[in-house]
Amino acid sequence: MSDLGGVPVPEMEPEHGPDLKYGFNAHEWGVLLPLSLVGLFLNYDTGLLSLAAPDIADGLGVSVATFGIGVAVIRVGALASMPVLRLADRLGRRQMLLVSVLAFTVMTAATSLAWGLVSFVVFQMVARLFLATEESLAGIVISEELRPDRRGAGLTLLGGIGMAGFGVVAMMLLAVPHTPLGWRLLYVAALPPLIGVAWLRRNLRETQAFTVAQSTARVQTSFWPRIDAEHRPLLRRITIVLGTHGMLGTPLFFYSAELAQDGYGWKGLFTVIVIATAPASLAGYVAGGRMSDRVGRRPVIVGSTAVMALGVLAIFSEQRGLFAPGFFLIAGADSALAAVRPSYLSELFPTEVRATLLAFVFGVVVAAGSVGLLVVGGLDGVVSNRTAIGGLVGVMLLGLTFMRHMPETAGADVIGSVEVGPVMQQSDRSGTT
Repeated sequence: MSDLGGVPVPEMEPEHGPDLKYGFNAHEWGVLLPLSLVGLFLNYDTGLLSLAAPDIADGLGVSVATFGIGVAVIRVGALASMPVLRLADRLGRRQMLLVSVLAFTVMTAATSLAWGLVSFVVFQMVARLFLATEESLAGIVISEELRPDRRGAGLTLLGGIGMAGFGVVAMMLLAVPHTPLGWRLLYVAALPPLIGVAWLRRNLRETQAFTVAQSTARVQTSFWPRIDAEHRPLLRRITIVLGTHGMLGTPLFFYSAELAQDGYGWKGLFTVIVIATAPASLAGYVAGGRMSDRVGRRPVIVGSTAVMALGVLAIFSEQRGLFAPGFFLIAGADSALAAVRPSYLSELFPTEVRATLLAFVFGVVVAAGSVGLLVVGGLDGVVSNRTAIGGLVGVMLLGLTFMRHMPETAGADVIGSVEVGPVMQQSDRSGTT
């Protein structure tokens, strides 16, 4: 046993031993399994609001453009997750994980009963609030509970499972026209696995990082977090970097689906393309997770940005032969960023404000996606979608310049107080440096 601020902390379990399976020990599997479907729900929900947009819009009796505005409003609901995640910094991660999955389940059921665009948007805004909470807390819990050299691998596992979300949506879309439920089937089908996840989480324990923060009187009881001066510039820079990704990512997938299905008439072929992105998405999660544990978080963020830009150029070149390769590139780049983002943010900020600041950054990313949708939709008829999205690519690349002053964090201590500098202090899970 080692000691951290007077609180006994268990030593790391050996990297090799009979209790290790696929690189994770028994405790780590106990953390990963209750969180295993978070990525699936996230990608499934995102897929419904992008890949299934034409079907849902038709079922609600509105145009795709009008539905796109509704989606932009829905995504703003993620901003409301900030007060909920602030509670995770005050009351603990476990309790809010249970609340979030139950609330998301209820709102998913309510969405299947929506009687028009307004009710659909209201139900989905609340659902998005708790889905954003799920996403943030899952990344935090994995970063706080897994060994430093397995954080990225744990996020890769969740991402690998989650990448099936888009494929599930694509396959479900083939069944929608042949059932009396229509688009509502897409939400009804999500209820059984959500109930199963809620059952699995009943035995999930509080994270060691929060327990230590609570025992050492570092937990802040104020509603507004107190952020140390040295962490404020880091928060500004990473928010700009990831916000520009969000501004591009949402309209990119939305209008890629429209180009394929409405522009090229690829209803069935687009489904095949989405399903075929699985290897690219898996490669992206491996690069973003496993490689970030080995070469660092910053190189993965920079690399995924460059690949994303290439993919956009290919898709909107209006050369049909380049659409599928471009779609594979953006799927891989988006997966890499999704895998590295939670661990990088968790390692940047201390436990007592970690969930709050992640909620802020993720909220900005989602809000930026809504802004991107509004920009492209608002410029419809003035400039082509290709030109508008190309402009957003330029904004993303410009935002990447803020990574120059960001530290590398791979393996940083997430239990004790975080120290910042040119390179983050390295530590093992015991909290010693």
